[in-house]
Amino acid sequence: MSLNKPQLIQSLIALFNKPKTESNIEIAAQELADAIEQYVKSGTVTGVCPPNGGALTQGKLT
Repeated sequence: MSLNKPQLIQSLIALFNKPKTESNIEIAAQELADAIEQYVKSGTVTGVCPPNGGALTQGKLT
């Protein structure tokens, strides 16, 4: 399943609109979403999968 970046952006816009914020909230949300996406994609998942294709065990994100 891929990341849903447009949904993340809309969630951040809604979040930033709750308190009083500066103008350019759409730009700030886009930049924060870009940073989060880049961070998540930069990780490496390591672990052990059973031979029958079961769930990852002893996994970690580094």
